[in-house]
Amino acid sequence: MRRVTVADIMRETGLSRATVDRALNGRGRVHDRTRLVVEETLRKLSSPGADPAARPVQADIALRLGRGMMGQLRAAWAASGTKGAFHDLHLADDASVLRVVESLCKDASRPLIVTIKSSDRITAVLSAARARGKRVIAVISDLAPSARDAFVGLDDRAVGQTAAFLIGRMLGDRPTPVGVVLGSPAFRCHEDREIGFRTGLRANFPKVVISGEVQGEDSAELTRHAVARLLRDQPALGALYNVGGGNLGLAEALRAAGRAQDMLVVGHEVNPVTAPLLRAGEIDFALAGDPRELLSTALALAGDSEPAKQGAERLLDFGVYTRFNLPVFGTPA
Repeated sequence: MRRVTVADIMRETGLSRATVDRALNGRGRVHDRTRLVVEETLRKLSSPGADPAARPVQADIALRLGRGMMGQLRAAWAASGTKGAFHDLHLADDASVLRVVESLCKDASRPLIVTIKSSDRITAVLSAARARGKRVIAVISDLAPSARDAFVGLDDRAVGQTAAFLIGRMLGDRPTPVGVVLGSPAFRCHEDREIGFRTGLRANFPKVVISGEVQGEDSAELTRHAVARLLRDQPALGALYNVGGGNLGLAEALRAAGRAQDMLVVGHEVNPVTAPLLRAGEIDFALAGDPRELLSTALALAGDSEPAKQGAERLLDFGVYTRFNLPVFGTPA
């Protein structure tokens, strides 16, 4: 059995030295899933013939995300030392995304990590690639089980219910109209968040009523126009829940309408785009997981030689963040 160093495990998982040390030595709090990733990595690296320096993880990644989280995952990807192509599909149209995925699926030997909209054509292409032996890991937004080996992300129904809980408790037990800024139903995370939010309000805060919804499509520009229209049509709104991205556009619309300081806003992600909005009080709560943990878990699954069980998923922890508890991963130096 070869000697494995903390640096070896850091390189393989993308986790920090402190997190790896806590997981190995039982110092401080470490989530069970993170501890499992560290232990599995230690086991693999300790096996005969394992050489992390000579055998770096090889995988490709294709992400259709907002700019803030895209930057976080790109930095985590670079730090991981992964050998492969990083495809930034921010605001790419469906045809362009499909072309990239089809190209990446030609080589069945290289694992693929993706965040893309779900469609019949995408499902068919990825399912066919998997049938030829390609390993596909969906991150952030899930795909049909036939199109991926595993999913790594959050429990988005619970995320939406948490948003409903925050808004319901903050508004109190009184009739209040609220608005929802939708992303795209083709992103399963957006669909699940919306379902969780609606059911959470209906079950626990029946006096808080969704009186308007608009489509933001993860675009700051589209979100700005959509929220401006919603505020004109529904001037009595007491809160907004932004299911997807485009938070900068939402904030700009609130400023223009003079509502930046009296609208309760719940959004997603903590990154260089949203952190200043949280500090300024233009977003009150942001629901987010750690992108570094997300990528390190996806890479561990991509490099696993054992086939994933049908419907395999790794649901990671998420936090509720405000201007008072911004996480390190969302506010890089």
